[in-house]
Amino acid sequence: MQKFIQITDCHLFEEQDGKLLGMDTQFSLDAVLQQMHQQIPDFDFFLCTGDLSQDGSLASYERLKKQIDLDGKPQYWIPGNHDHRGNMLKVVNENKEMVSVIKKGNWQIIMLDSQVPGSVFGNFAQSQLDIVKNALTADSTSHTMLVMHHQPIPMGCEWLDNQQIKNSDALLNIVQQHKNVKVVLWGHVHQDTDREINGVRFISTPSTCVQFTPKSDDFGVDEKGPGYRWMELHDDGTIKTAVSRVEDIDFEIDYSVKGY
Repeated sequence: MQKFIQITDCHLFEEQDGKLLGMDTQFSLDAVLQQMHQQIPDFDFFLCTGDLSQDGSLASYERLKKQIDLDGKPQYWIPGNHDHRGNMLKVVNENKEMVSVIKKGNWQIIMLDSQVPGSVFGNFAQSQLDIVKNALTADSTSHTMLVMHHQPIPMGCEWLDNQQIKNSDALLNIVQQHKNVKVVLWGHVHQDTDREINGVRFISTPSTCVQFTPKSDDFGVDEKGPGYRWMELHDDGTIKTAVSRVEDIDFEIDYSVKGY
């Protein structure tokens, strides 16, 4: 069994006290990680699934890397729409922290880049789709999890669904052809969802900072606390997972802001 921690959408700034919608994103990340350390005595690795920085600054990535390094666990990163891939690669290694296919016991984890530089929405380059096809063809027996930043399926949240991966059907067609794909996991939407479609779990994870209102037509900020996800990947292909939120801190949020 492998157990990992997913942190996503940290939206850190070059300045340590930078704020997103009024929330100090470094402070909220600190609170999330402190709670994680209290609740999870041991785990195997981190998945850091995009929008790790709000401004794409080198300093924000250096600070995050240093903070996560304290646990001494492997960490794997993918970029989100706010991230600057070049600055990320000055801090993490493309053949280590940003590798595309990760083998963990009876599982393989395929880390996909859905970033379209300069755009909010997601899309897969053909090279990313090829990574999935090649990995699943080369290894048809390992249980497989696909990880990306943007959502590959609608969230029922109109303004967010305009940012869905534009060619997600191409990915889902590949998934349908391979019975060993068990989980599809993402961030971006700042919401916790978990549903099963044709035997595959589709899961989104809250941000470590501001949360977005589910099922909303227009941009809206939820009152739920920031959080992280833990997941156990069992040898038989089943998973166990839950989200933990920081509920005992009254985070400062500016609810009047209508975008980010």
